[in-house]
Amino acid sequence: RSPHQQPLQPYFHFLRSLFSSYTMAILRSWTLLLFASLVASSSVRESQAFSHRLVVPSRTLRPTPFSINQRYGRRRQDRVFREHKALSVPFSGPPADPKNAWADIMNPHISSETNHGDNITTVDKVVVAGAGVATAFFLYAVIFLAAPGAWRYFAAGGICAATSHAIPTPIDVVKTRKQVDPELMDVSFVAAASKIVKDDGMGALWAGLGPTAVGYLFEGAVKFGTYEILKPFFKRVLAGLASVTSLSFFKSQILSFVLCGAAAGVAASIMLCPMEAIRIRMVSEHEYADGGWLKAGYKILKSEGVEGLCKGMNPMVLKQVPYTVTKNVSFDVLTKSFYAILKAQGVALSAATMFVVPLLSAALASILSTVTSQPGDMVLSLVNAHKGDRKSSEIFRSILHSPRGIAGFFVGFKTRLLHVGVTVTIQLMVYDYVKRLCGIAATGTC
Repeated sequence: RSPHQQPLQPYFHFLRSLFSSYTMAILRSWTLLLFASLVASSSVRESQAFSHRLVVPSRTLRPTPFSINQRYGRRRQDRVFREHKALSVPFSGPPADPKNAWADIMNPHISSETNHGDNITTVDKVVVAGAGVATAFFLYAVIFLAAPGAWRYFAAGGICAATSHAIPTPIDVVKTRKQVDPELMDVSFVAAASKIVKDDGMGALWAGLGPTAVGYLFEGAVKFGTYEILKPFFKRVLAGLASVTSLSFFKSQILSFVLCGAAAGVAASIMLCPMEAIRIRMVSEHEYADGGWLKAGYKILKSEGVEGLCKGMNPMVLKQVPYTVTKNVSFDVLTKSFYAILKAQGVALSAATMFVVPLLSAALASILSTVTSQPGDMVLSLVNAHKGDRKSSEIFRSILHSPRGIAGFFVGFKTRLLHVGVTVTIQLMVYDYVKRLCGIAATGTC
């Protein structure tokens, strides 16, 4: 071998190790899952559309002022629409305007009040007080009954989540407005932000900052703390299953991380759901933004009761579970893989290395978590945007059967990619740094 080829050998070895590591396995798995979900959703939508074409009673689906002409069919605005003789489906009018149909999904003008009084009911007061006591008891039990030093994970998680979500609040406001406002859904991020500032002032970009900081303080503490303290538990459970069933699949460390992330995502959803409902309402309706977030929450309780704060629980879980699993598991596996590759190449773990590896891993984790949690985030915004009793399942079906189809779940995706990219990168970097300040090893090094 020529001496000139020797300096290139470490780089070739690095590339082979990278493509054979857990990193590519995770990327392949999530790609296959995303492709399968897209195919399944498309098949359901096509079958529903075909069934509507086949089974239609003898009535028009949408009443319109058509003049009937037996020779040429039905005519409107000099356009002829004929009945489909083969399927014997009565005419239902011209195709609906996709923009108007999507506007009906965003703002259906449905209003229903669950509390008709001027004050919060006694039942709602008891529920709110009970929820506060239960939250305090849960945090106390988990932190002080867990392994010694577990409080450091909760502290690091709360600090990093509150900080990382509060900083890009203007981006989050623009993202939410693009999801719930038909006039902004198809414009660019800059154009949407400019219109918001022009119409509502600069302060509108910071709407919902209070519930964002407070909500994610508790959400981050519970999510990261639960994720970390459950690792030994699920490791023992899976080891027991592996010994009983003789299946090596249960020995997978990634499976243990996924189970921890799913449990942490559910716990985080419970903590965040009321605050996220207040935040979205303050962003989408200006009258709720006046007077602060406590007044906004009080107004929701008076008009809708506790149900108004918790009606987004299903889409919250649909968002938080894949978001937490993808973000935390990817960050763990990516940092571990990168550190293993560098150690195999004989690279010392300097301060620069300890900064670049978490930064790169956090950036990749932010992209993956954005994709997997986007549908849940879209439904969550629509559920909490306005007062009403629409269920998340109804909104999900409406989006799926709309002219946009699956693309409807990705309205505002580019803006959210920017928001989550900034948020998750800052969050995981701060989390890793605070952990080291508390005496815990950096993520992926042990």
